Amino acid sequence: MRSHERTARRYAKALWDVAREAGATEAIGRELEQVAAVCAGDAAAHDVLTRPWIKPADRRGVAMAIAQKVGAGKLVQDFLGLVAERGRADHLPEIVGAYRALVDAELGRARAQVRSAVALTDGEKRELSGKLEHALGKRIILEEQVDATLLGGFIAQVGSLIFDGSLDGQLARMRQRLARG
Repeated sequence: MRSHERTARRYAKALWDVAREAGATEAIGRELEQVAAVCAGDAAAHDVLTRPWIKPADRRGVAMAIAQKVGAGKLVQDFLGLVAERGRADHLPEIVGAYRALVDAELGRARAQVRSAVALTDGEKRELSGKLEHALGKRIILEEQVDATLLGGFIAQVGSLIFDGSLDGQLARMRQRLARG
């Protein structure tokens, strides 16, 4: 594991511990995601938060102001201020991901990144979620992405486990069987 990931997990775990004591892990996660989305979408804010030559106190103030503007509570404001002050704002996407993973584990759920050739219908999403839930024994949250490079079908990834139901995957498996004779 890279030090960047370790740092993100350490910060996420610290926030999660405090949020759990307050009984607000999911709410804090939503606030954190909202602020991270604003920071990622605003190049000027991102620059201020990640530039090492900007005074730590100034970075802290900007981060807290952004969190307050988004409507985040005091805990998230203080947390983001600390992250920015310590020069770790560039780790924010990883911190959000690590925090989300902690909340998901706490609630017995998993996220499935699903790439499909075309958008899945609601029925297909329910069916896929049901099959993944049955296979993994966890409630599944689908995060769907349309991938025009796929010929058809889908590829679902939950952690390091990959379910390849794509036409591309089927053709590759068929090629392997034919090559073996």
